[in-house]
Amino acid sequence: MKKYGRLLGSSILVGLLIWRVDWRQVASAFVQLDVTYWLLALGLYLLTQGVSAVRWQMLGLVLGLGGRWRDYLAYYFVGMFFNLVLPTSVGGDVVRAWYLAQQRRAADVNWPVNIGRSPLSAAFLSVLADRVNGLAVLIAVAWGAALCCPMPLPGWIIAFLAAMGTACLLGLAVLPLLPWLRQWLPLSPRLALLWDGAALCLRERRCLLGVTLLSLVVQLANIVLAWLVGEGLGLPIPPLYYGVLIPLVSILTLLPISLNGMGLREAGTVLLLAPLHISSASAVTLSLLLFAVYAAASLMGGMVYLFGRSPRFSMEASGNADPVGGDPDQGRMRKPSAAA
Repeated sequence: MKKYGRLLGSSILVGLLIWRVDWRQVASAFVQLDVTYWLLALGLYLLTQGVSAVRWQMLGLVLGLGGRWRDYLAYYFVGMFFNLVLPTSVGGDVVRAWYLAQQRRAADVNWPVNIGRSPLSAAFLSVLADRVNGLAVLIAVAWGAALCCPMPLPGWIIAFLAAMGTACLLGLAVLPLLPWLRQWLPLSPRLALLWDGAALCLRERRCLLGVTLLSLVVQLANIVLAWLVGEGLGLPIPPLYYGVLIPLVSILTLLPISLNGMGLREAGTVLLLAPLHISSASAVTLSLLLFAVYAAASLMGGMVYLFGRSPRFSMEASGNADPVGGDPDQGRMRKPSAAA
């Protein structure tokens, strides 16, 4: 039912865009695009995936998973491919957690960290920590860009930023209390697993700082990427405004009301560029070209999946893998919450 609800949401949003947007102007904007800028954006995005793989590897090492950077990079690209083709924004995260767990089993070395009873548990936690850290930094970047933006922002954008910032600060405030809460609150095995993993990552402060700095590099690169595409279209958007636009659109696409953010991504871009008097056609063109960058990189992940040496992922294989926490009564691994 959730899938059909998201399909309905995407259909409504796409229908509204088809009705309200002058697609002849969109076609004209595509023709006028300076392709050099788009190719530079694609190259930058590919480089950021290498940085993201380093970030994920650092978290994997803390959780005892080990592994080579090139393996993490390959699994990252495979995960991107599945995020593109599956009707959910977190399907790729499940895939890369599964691949990392398979790699850890293949290594066949002693399990050094008491995080559940299976590599899949630690792999799940590494992916979740990677996403949550990226989301927190994304919100911080949006606030920094909003404070430095040369133009006054509409009140509804400030309110949206305030709500996200408050939620993020509350989450960060709870983190130091995890060890105390772990002792006094009755927790389910899955929740206890998450809390133990979070506490372990928090103890490794040097790693946490390094991961956060790498997330900052990735988020800033994504903003520069969007600016490059905007320059290729000749859009009069202040560079700092991209620092507000991209994080907010990214967070909007996490809402579970569309398939992979389809329609929501374009509608959010139109809404957020309206205060700059950017036409709907230009905003949709920018959004589609940005998605084309992500899709092109994700299709490269498909090549890694088809021609790489890693085992083939299937939902049946995932279901037969060790469940989270290693308890056979827990069922299949749940998908982690999406994050930037």
